[in-house]
Amino acid sequence: MKKVLILITFGFTLLISGSLSSTEILNMVSKIKEERVGISLGKLEGTSNPFILQKKKKVEEKQDDNVTIYVPVEVVYKVDAILNHAAFINKKWYRTGDRLGEYRVGYVSKYSVTLEKENGNRVLKLERKKKKFIKLNQGRR
Repeated sequence: MKKVLILITFGFTLLISGSLSSTEILNMVSKIKEERVGISLGKLEGTSNPFILQKKKKVEEKQDDNVTIYVPVEVVYKVDAILNHAAFINKKWYRTGDRLGEYRVGYVSKYSVTLEKENGNRVLKLERKKKKFIKLNQGRR
């Protein structure tokens, strides 16, 4: 079955590629080789991270105009350790079902923690440089 599928795919590719002339192919290749200009690093550094939860914080309230100004505040959750399906997040231990701010701890795996909320989940991962795995042997003394 795999051989038949491969032969059909190869035949279809030959059929399609036969309709292009060599000059058309060379033009396509030269367009691919052209240097493309992307966004500068300066512009990227000025953008906010779309994956970070932000809460609104009341900064200033004017009584005259009845206007309240809100500024987003970044809420950062950092996983420092995971042990026996419990996660050490922001200097406190959490297990599945525990509340963490607006989230509920949904699942604690070996390398990450899934936080659940009505309008979306958030996955927190152990930082690669902090992954230190300790094997505990339960043996005889």
